[in-house]
Amino acid sequence: MIVVDREGDGLTLSFKGRVILRHSPSRPCMGLGLGSGRIEMRHGMYWLRSERRHDWSEASSLRVAVEAPDRALLEFPGLATLEFTIDEERLRIVPRALKAGCNRVSIRLALVPGEAIHGCGEQFSGADLRGRRFPLWVSESGVGRGPNYVKFIANIHSGRGGTTEHTYFPQPSFVTSGNLYCLAETTAYSVFDFRRKDRCELSFHEVPAALVLGFEKDSIATMGGMTALLGRQPGLPDWAYGGLWLGVQGGSAVVEEKLERALATGIKVAALWCQDWQGIRMTPYGKQLFWNWDYDRKLYPDLPGLIRRLHARGIRFLGYNNPFLATDAPQWAEASARGFLVKDKSGSDWVSTTTTFPVSLLDLSNPGTRTWMKGIIKNNMIGIGLDGWMSDFGEFLPPDGQIFSGEDPALVHNRYPLEWARLNREAIEEAALEAGADTGAAAATGVAGTSERAVFFSRSGWAGSTKEAPLFWAGDQMVNFMRDAGLPSVLSAGISAGMSGVGNWHFDIGGFLSVAWIRRSRELLLRSAEFAAFTQVMRTHEGIDPPVNAQFDSDPGILAHFARMTGVYAALGDYHRAVAAEYAATGLPPIRSPSLHYPDDFAQRGRPASYLYGRDLLVAPVLRAGARSWRVDLPEDRWVHLWTGQRLGAGRTTVEAPIGEPPVFWREDSLHGELFERVRAAASDGTHR
Repeated sequence: MIVVDREGDGLTLSFKGRVILRHSPSRPCMGLGLGSGRIEMRHGMYWLRSERRHDWSEASSLRVAVEAPDRALLEFPGLATLEFTIDEERLRIVPRALKAGCNRVSIRLALVPGEAIHGCGEQFSGADLRGRRFPLWVSESGVGRGPNYVKFIANIHSGRGGTTEHTYFPQPSFVTSGNLYCLAETTAYSVFDFRRKDRCELSFHEVPAALVLGFEKDSIATMGGMTALLGRQPGLPDWAYGGLWLGVQGGSAVVEEKLERALATGIKVAALWCQDWQGIRMTPYGKQLFWNWDYDRKLYPDLPGLIRRLHARGIRFLGYNNPFLATDAPQWAEASARGFLVKDKSGSDWVSTTTTFPVSLLDLSNPGTRTWMKGIIKNNMIGIGLDGWMSDFGEFLPPDGQIFSGEDPALVHNRYPLEWARLNREAIEEAALEAGADTGAAAATGVAGTSERAVFFSRSGWAGSTKEAPLFWAGDQMVNFMRDAGLPSVLSAGISAGMSGVGNWHFDIGGFLSVAWIRRSRELLLRSAEFAAFTQVMRTHEGIDPPVNAQFDSDPGILAHFARMTGVYAALGDYHRAVAAEYAATGLPPIRSPSLHYPDDFAQRGRPASYLYGRDLLVAPVLRAGARSWRVDLPEDRWVHLWTGQRLGAGRTTVEAPIGEPPVFWREDSLHGELFERVRAAASDGTHR
C-alpha cells in the first residue's frame, strides 16, 4: 500500500509502512538537468573527468496529481514527474523528465539511521556502504587499490594504480539490514551516495527506466525478492564440489606431471584449469596468454586426447577465453575483415594495449559477431572436450567508440559484460542442442564424455549478469595481505557480491598480481587455501609470474596443507550443495553478511571480519601475516569450534588459529551438526586424505 502524508509544505511517501521518500522545498527529493563530462580510460580503469552541470534544477515545487493505495503521481511543474505503482508486491518508481534534453538525474530516498547497507555489486574495500560514495562503472581494479605505497609505485611506473572505487562488477542496487532492497533499471554511469544518515542520493547519466524497491518481513524474503528480480544463477555441476580446480600451465607434459604430484600427496582434484591451452606470450608483466581461441599444438600436441584421458579418471579440463583478439592472432584478421570488431571514432578497428600487446574487442552488438564467436566456442572449445573455462574481461568497451547497433557506447559499456556472459551461455546451450543433449543437462555431453554441463566463470558484471553466468570469481588480487588489494579484500568482495545477488562465487587461491618485490609467500598461499575451503569453489592460480610465487607443490608442507584443506572442502560436499540449493530456492547467497541473520547485534560496520557460509557456519579467515591466534565476534547464538569441538556463546573471543585451522564455528542447533563433527574428526586423524 502506498501512503502519502502531507507535512506542512512537504510530504512523505510510504510503502508497506516504511518511509521511502521525503520531500520539502528546502530538501527536494529530486534534481535533474543537463550535464557533460569525459570518461577517461587508462589500462581498463575509468575516471569521470571534467563533469559539469550546465542547467540543473532542484525539483522544489510539488503537486500530488494522483493519490491512491496502489498508485501515486508526484508532479514537479516544468521539470519532472515521479510515478509510484505496485508491481508484484514491489514499489516501482518511474521518473519522467519534462525538461527537454535531460541527461542527469538525482533521486533521494529515505533511509533508517543505523541500518547496515550492503550491495552495489562486488566492492573490495568494505562490506557496509554507510558513509561512502560509489561510482558504478564496470572497470579494471588496477594495481594496489590505494591510497597505499603499491598504488603510488604503480602510477609512477605505468599509471596502473587502482582506487578503492574501481570494481569489475558494480551494480546499481543495495539492500539494508532493515529488509529494504532497491534496484535501478539503468546501464548508465551511476553514483550511489550513502554519506548521509537518513537518506541516500542515487545519480544517473540518463533518466533511468525505473527504481524498483521491495520491503519485506525478514532477510530471507528480502534476498528472495531482490534475487528474483535480478535472476539467480543456475546450480553448479556436481563434479565442481569434488575437490580442487588445479590451476597449472606449461603444456601437456608439465600439467600431467603436476597432476600426478597432487594426487600422489592426497590432494583431491576435481579439474585441471589450464589457461594457456591456446598459447602463451612472455611480456614484461610475466607469462601471459596468446588470445587466439584455438588450442596450441606445440604446448598441447593432442589436447583432445589429454582431455579424454582425464575424463577416464573422473577429472575435468577447463580453459580460458575473453572477448579480445590479439592483433597478431589469425582470428583477429578474420574478425577485422568481417567487421566484427569495435570501431574507434574514425571508423577504424579500435586497438588497445591491455598490458603490453595490442588487442581489439569483439563488437557484441553485431549479430554476426555473436554467431561467429559462438561457433569458435562450440567447435574449438566444447568440440574438443573442454568442460568449462574462465571467461575473462568485459570491462573495455570504449564509451567514445562506435558499435554496429548504433547505440551510444557510454550506455552499452556497463551492459557489455552481461552480453559477453550471455554469449558464452548461449554457446553452451546451442552445443547441447546440436549434440542432441537435454538442455537441462547443458553442454558438452557426448563430445566431452560427461553428462553434466560445461561451466564458465566470469569476472565482470552488471545487473542481470546472474541470469547469464553460472559462476563468478573476484578478479586480480595482490599476492599478499594488503587490506584493499590483497587477501583481506576478498572477504569484502565475497560479502558484497553475495548481498548483490551472486550465489556461486570464488577467488584465486594465492592471488594473481605480483609486482616489483611483492611475491606470494608460503604463508599467504596456505591462508588463502584455508579461506577457499569454505566457499563454493576451490581454484588455484599460479599468478602472473609463476616462478617468483609459492605454488601448491613448492614443498612437501604445502602439498600436505592442500591435501588437508581439499579434504575438508570435499568432506563438506553435502553442505556446499545444501547452501547452493538454499540460494536457488530463496536467494540467500552462500557467502552472506552475518547482519542478514543477526541485524541487531551484528551489523558489521566498516570492514568485515567474518562471514556466514550458509546459515550454519561462521568463518573468520586469518588475514594478517604471522598471526597464530585470531579474535572473533560471535553473534547471538550457541557455537561450536569446528577444530576442537569447544562450545561457545555470543561475544568476543580469541581462538588459536594455527595454519590449517582457520577460525570456523558451526551453530549448535544446525541440522548439519553430524556432518561438521565428521569433518572435524576427519581433519584430526587425517582420514580426509
